[in-house]
Amino acid sequence: MSTHLFTHFIPSTPLQAAMHFFEYKSGDVTGLLPLLGIWSFIFVLILLLYKIESYKKKEFLLLNRIHEQQELELNIQEAERRRIAADLHDEIGSSLAAIRINLQSLHYSSAHDEQRATTLLELVDQTSQNVRRATHNLIPPHFETTPFTSILQSYFSSLDSRNTIAFHYYCNAYQRHFTTRQELLLYRIVMELTHNIIRHAKASEATIQVLFCPTYLEIMVEDNGIGFSTATHQGIGLISVHTRVRSLGGNIHTDSGRCGTTIIIHIPVSCEHAC
Repeated sequence: MSTHLFTHFIPSTPLQAAMHFFEYKSGDVTGLLPLLGIWSFIFVLILLLYKIESYKKKEFLLLNRIHEQQELELNIQEAERRRIAADLHDEIGSSLAAIRINLQSLHYSSAHDEQRATTLLELVDQTSQNVRRATHNLIPPHFETTPFTSILQSYFSSLDSRNTIAFHYYCNAYQRHFTTRQELLLYRIVMELTHNIIRHAKASEATIQVLFCPTYLEIMVEDNGIGFSTATHQGIGLISVHTRVRSLGGNIHTDSGRCGTTIIIHIPVSCEHAC
């Protein structure tokens, strides 16, 4: 069959395009290099964007899992605190009350025995106060109806009468920016930092400020103690503080040295509460 008869059965435009391509290919191929380079760049760019997007999705899912795990751990901690507080109040508190009643009902044969019983009653009363204080720290009373700042005020007022460290507590006008659960977390943060000062700082003075701002809450805790290494010191208490701060979407900055420690925490206020 002749070439003329063969081309008669093939559409002219595709045939011309194919003939043009092979003619071009048999000629100067270097003219295609810029085009190939552009398409290669576009392909690599698309692949890179896909990889970045995939990485972001995986990171988002991982952060969500971490956040959910932290929420679960905090909920477990609060449930355990409530259980321990109930045990302290119901069992130990009741037992101490029963001991006190029995001691008061005894008849003593000598003044010495009566004096010993009086000493025991004082010890029982002191132990009862310690149990009530521990229960208060585990589950603050009336937390659902009382602002956490007022509970902190009561706590620091009681510290002044029984502690060698002079605590100065300041709070500006209270604003209901947070839910009850969030305020409980804030309360735990301040309490943990305060307990760290009492246990480890060897300070003579400390200042705790809770400042409500339009878009965030600032908690500043300062002491004039011995300080600690922020790079190596990661006790359970500070880890718990960092976990709670992250759970609230906040950030924490620590500056510690031989002249004392300053910890500043910023907790954002959600739009629904800020408006």
